[in-house]
Amino acid sequence: MMRGFKQKLIKKTTGSSSSNQKKKVKDVNKKPSNSTPSSTASSTLSSSSRSSLDKKDQKGSPGANSEKQPKPKDTGKTSAPTVPANAPAQISGKVKLATAGPLQSVSGLSQKKDDINKQYPTYIAGAVSPPSPPLGGAVHLQREAIPGQEQGQSPNGIDIPRPSHSFERLPTPTKLNPDTDLELIKTPQRHSSSRFEPSRYTQISKLPSFDDVPPEEQIPLFIAKVDQCNIMFDFSDPSFDIHGKEIKRLTLQELIEFIVTNRFTYTEEMYAHVVNMFKINLFRPIPPPVNPVGDVYDPDEDEPVNELAWPHMQCVYEFFLRFVESPDFNHQIAKQYIGQDFILKLLELFDSEDIRERDCLKTTLHRIYGKFLSLRSFIRRSINNIFLQFVYETDRFNGIAELLEILGSIINGFALPLKEEHKVFLVRILIPLHKVRCLSLYHPQLAYCIVQFLEKEPMLTEEVVMGLLRYWPKINSTKEIMFLNEIEDIFEVIEPLEFIKVEVPLFVQLAKCISSPHFQVAEKVLSYWNNEYFLNLCIENAEVILPIIFPALYELTSQLDLESQLDEEGNRNQDPYMLVEQAINSGSWNRAIHAMAFKALKIFLETNPVLYENCNSLYLSSVKESQRRRERREENWHKLQEYVKDLNISSVENPVTISEVSRDQLH
Repeated sequence: MMRGFKQKLIKKTTGSSSSNQKKKVKDVNKKPSNSTPSSTASSTLSSSSRSSLDKKDQKGSPGANSEKQPKPKDTGKTSAPTVPANAPAQISGKVKLATAGPLQSVSGLSQKKDDINKQYPTYIAGAVSPPSPPLGGAVHLQREAIPGQEQGQSPNGIDIPRPSHSFERLPTPTKLNPDTDLELIKTPQRHSSSRFEPSRYTQISKLPSFDDVPPEEQIPLFIAKVDQCNIMFDFSDPSFDIHGKEIKRLTLQELIEFIVTNRFTYTEEMYAHVVNMFKINLFRPIPPPVNPVGDVYDPDEDEPVNELAWPHMQCVYEFFLRFVESPDFNHQIAKQYIGQDFILKLLELFDSEDIRERDCLKTTLHRIYGKFLSLRSFIRRSINNIFLQFVYETDRFNGIAELLEILGSIINGFALPLKEEHKVFLVRILIPLHKVRCLSLYHPQLAYCIVQFLEKEPMLTEEVVMGLLRYWPKINSTKEIMFLNEIEDIFEVIEPLEFIKVEVPLFVQLAKCISSPHFQVAEKVLSYWNNEYFLNLCIENAEVILPIIFPALYELTSQLDLESQLDEEGNRNQDPYMLVEQAINSGSWNRAIHAMAFKALKIFLETNPVLYENCNSLYLSSVKESQRRRERREENWHKLQEYVKDLNISSVENPVTISEVSRDQLH
C-alpha cells in the first residue's frame, strides 16, 4: 500500500505536472463564463506550484508586475504579451495573484509547445506575502537580494517562508492626535510599567454628568461610570487613544467628587462594581525590579521608577479610599467582596517600586484594617509572613517601611496587657528584622515599633536589648550607628529597674564602640552623656558602669594630653608625622572625641571621686601588669634566641630539643 502511495506521489510531482497544467489551462479557455477569478487563480496557482518543485534552477522576476515570455527560437529577445479584452477570467486571476505576492513565469520549466505558443503564459506565486497587518502588528521585512538568487528563496531555489516578529517594526508616534490638542509627553526610559492587560480597543464615549440626570437615575449612572473605568489603556504608547485616556481620568474625578459631595445609601450592586473596578485597574503582576536591591540601593543616587499608568491609578486609589471612608459605607455588605483574597493581592502590591503607589497602599490598608474587624488578625498574620519571607528567604521587598509604619499605628492601639501573640511578634518578627543588610531602608519605622512595644510593656526591655546585642554588627559601621540610634531611643523609655538587668552586657558593647576606630561610632556613644536621663542612670549605677567603660575613656583622654604637649620652644607641635603617629597610637584621630571622653570622665570624677580614683588605680595597675608581662615575654624570647645560637645544632651529634631546656633558665 505504501509503495503505491509513493508511486502516485512521484507521478504527481514529476511527469504529470505539465499535463495537469495543460489540462487546467484548457478548461479555463473552454469555460470562461463559468469560472470565477478566484477559481482560475487557485487552479493556476496549484498547477504552477507543483511544476515549480520539478525544477530547482528556475529563475523569474521577483516583482508582481514583471513577466518573462519564453524565448523564441529565432530571436534572443522577449516580447511583452498583450492582454486582449476577451480574457476577463485570466486578467482577474492575474490581478488576484499580483495582490497575493510576486509572480514568476514558468519559462524555465519544461513545457509542451501548445503551452509555450499560447498568448497568455502561465504564472505561479513566488514569495507570497501575507496581508498587511494592523498598526503595531507583525510586519514582514524584505532581506537584501543576493546576486543570482531570488527573494523568498533559499540558495537551492526552494521557497522558504520567512517568520515575522512583532518587535521588527513598532509604530513610533510623530504627530499629535488630530482629535485633541493635548501635548504628547515622551516616555522616559527609566519608567517601568507593570504588566497590565490593556482592553481590546473599544471607542469610549463620555457619559452624561450627574447634574444632567434626575436623582433617581444617578445610581444607575454611577454604576455605568464605574463600569466604564474598567477599560484599560496602553500607556507604553503615549499617542494611543489620548482622548479615551482623558475621558477615563475625568470620569474617575467625577466619581470622586460625587462621593465626597453627596450623601446616599450605597446599594449592594455598587459595592460589587466598585471592588471589581479596583481589582481590574490595580491588581497585576509586579515586574522585576529595575533598581538594585538591598543595601546597594541608594535613594539619593538611583532614579525612582514610576508607573506609566499612574494618572489613572492615582484616581482609582483616591476613589476607593473615599468610598471606604464615606459615612454611608457598610462593612457588613462590603465584606462579601473584600475578603482574604483581596487582602493578599493588596499586600503583593507593596512590592511596587513606585513610592507613590506604596504610600496610597499604606493608607488604603490602614483604612481597611480599621473598618473590617474580622480581617485584623488575618492582616497581621499576612504581614508577618511577608516579614519572615523577607528575613529568611528573599532579602528583597520594597514595601517593608510602609508595612512597618502601618504596624506602628496598630501597636499603638494594642490593649493592655499585651496578648501573647503580640509578644511573639516582637521577639520572632521585629527583632530578627535587624539582621538584614538593607536595614537602612526601614530602620526608623522599625525602631518606632520597638519603642512602642516598650512603652506598652516595659518588662520586654531585657528581651529587646539582648536581641539587639545578638544581632550587633561587627564590621558594618553604618549599621552599627543605626543600632546606637535605636539604643538611644530605648534609653528614653527604659525603666530604672529594667536598666539594671541589661547594664552589664549593654555597657560592655558600648565600651567597644567607644574604642572603635570609626570616629562616628565613638562620637555617637559619647553623645549619650548629653542626655540628662541617661546621665542620671549612669550616676546611680556608677559602681557597675564606670569600671567597664573607664579603660576606653581613659585611653582617649590620655591621647588628648599627649596632643597638648609643647615643643622645646614652647610652641604646639604641629608636625604632621607626629600627628599620624599619635593617631596610630590612640586608635582615634578626632580631637572632638577626645574632648567628649574627657567630659564624661570629668562627670564621674565630680559625682563620685572615690570611685574614680579606685578605677584609675586599678587601670594603672593593670597597665603596669600588662607592661611587665610584655617585657617578660620579650626577655624570654631573647633568652631563647641566645640559647639556640649557643647550641650550634649543625655540629652536635645529639642536639638538645627546646623542651629539654630548664624552666629556670627561661624564667
